[in-house]
Amino acid sequence: MTGRTRLQAVRTAVWAGIVAFGLMAGCSRTPPAIRDLPELPAESSKDLALARTAPVLMTKSATVATPPQPPDGGAIFQIARACTTYYDGYVIYPMTVCYPPSDLFANLVVGAFDTPAVDGGVMSKAPPTKYFKLTSPPQASVGGHWFCSVRGGPWFGHVEGQQICGVNPNIRLFHADILGAPETVVVNWSGALTDVPPPLNLFGISPTSESCVCCSGVTCPNGNCAPDLQHCGVGPPALK
Repeated sequence: MTGRTRLQAVRTAVWAGIVAFGLMAGCSRTPPAIRDLPELPAESSKDLALARTAPVLMTKSATVATPPQPPDGGAIFQIARACTTYYDGYVIYPMTVCYPPSDLFANLVVGAFDTPAVDGGVMSKAPPTKYFKLTSPPQASVGGHWFCSVRGGPWFGHVEGQQICGVNPNIRLFHADILGAPETVVVNWSGALTDVPPPLNLFGISPTSESCVCCSGVTCPNGNCAPDLQHCGVGPPALK
């Protein structure tokens, strides 16, 4: 076991202990504000997992993208460069976070901190926050009523769309990081930017920069591709 693996194991054990303590402290009595909530729907609970950095259950995306591959007959798309485009902005994504039972919820007023959306603003794009209870989640070793919120955002999102050498340049491998939960939520897909899998909505992102690599030869100082540095005009003079 490596040092990093041991550290991860210790961290997981610590959070598991904190969650178990919270469950034991709060399972004896459930505050009415939580007890009277509806049960978390299955579509919101199916991707829940223990967070690595906080004692909560949270959405963990299960989206996996298959990288595009060159055709079996050889690379028929002879592109000189493969570029990665970077996007930043706001996205909509339903994110569930569930907190273990605790006496701290005794005076909880559900929705007390909700703020109305401003017409025409970024927040007007978000669906309303919903609250639920989650009874004895299988991810936890001790039962009880967990307090859950389902928020759609808007969250800040960073998206990267990567071209692959020898593959149709219009088919990219996309990777989206969604910030806002205790941990970053990741969504992957391949194709075009518009092929983003639901429920992720890229309503507010725009391209910010681009980086490219040459599919063969070398990259010249000006960014162009060439068979070698001499063809860039920066190599030693050719022998006569």
